[in-house]
Order: sequence, then C-alpha cells, then structure tokens
Amino acid sequence: MNEVMEEAAHLEKPAAYAAESHRVKAKDSFTAEQVSAALRQYVGTLRSDQAVKVALTSHRPRVEGFVITLEVDNDFLLERVNDLQASLADFLSRQLNNGYITLNVKVYVEPTDGKEEKRLFTAKDKLDYFLSKNPAVAELKSLFGLELE
Repeated sequence: MNEVMEEAAHLEKPAAYAAESHRVKAKDSFTAEQVSAALRQYVGTLRSDQAVKVALTSHRPRVEGFVITLEVDNDFLLERVNDLQASLADFLSRQLNNGYITLNVKVYVEPTDGKEEKRLFTAKDKLDYFLSKNPAVAELKSLFGLELE
C-alpha cells in the first residue's frame, strides 16, 4: 500500500511543478486602462458568447494594487463570468505580466449616495415619479383625459 502512495505522490509532483513553471512570476504594475485593453483582447478570443462579451466590457474594471474587480449587471452574467474566471485570470496574468493578480467578479450596484432609493412598483408610483420629473405630463394627462388602470 505504501508503494502505491509513494508512486502516486511521485506522479503528482511533476504535474504541480509543470503548472508552477508556466505561471507568470513577474509583478509588473498595471492600470485600469491596461486591464480594459486586455479585457477587450480576451473578448476577441471568445467565440459566440455575446452575453459574456458585453458583461466584460460594459463596466470599467477597478484596480487596487494587484486586485482587479470586474462588475457585471446581474447574477446570470456573474455565473457565466465566474465559469471563465480561471482562464480569464490566466490571460490577464500573461497580458499584464503579473502572476500575482487576484480577480474578483461581483454584481454592479448603482451608487445611491447613502439614500435608500424608492422602487416604483405600481402605475401610480411611476406616474407620480414621472410627474415630479416633468410637470408638463400632468397637462397632457388632463388634456387627453387619461386615467390609470
């Protein structure tokens, strides 16, 4: 039994060393613009996944040190980009010449400046909001005799 375990350990080492030898060892610094350019190159390599292409280019990446944060619009795109995260991180490491990159992907949240944003669910809420933005709508509503359903 020990012989089998020793043989298995011996077989695993070369694979681990091979993976380590292909890893980018440099620690070059990079900017958000360089990350954006690399993302555009990566998107060019994708075959037919239009949703991921849009997801990777619709928001500007945030860079803090060697941490890159990508934002996507919804949970569906988050899952799709997370499926590609390993290959994307490897591509970025090579393009940016930095093997110490950490890639985070999260759902984009619209900044609210600390105020809770009221959600518009009913037709009345939507009309009231629209009237506050454009009072001329009230005149049109009465002129045409429009009512909410």
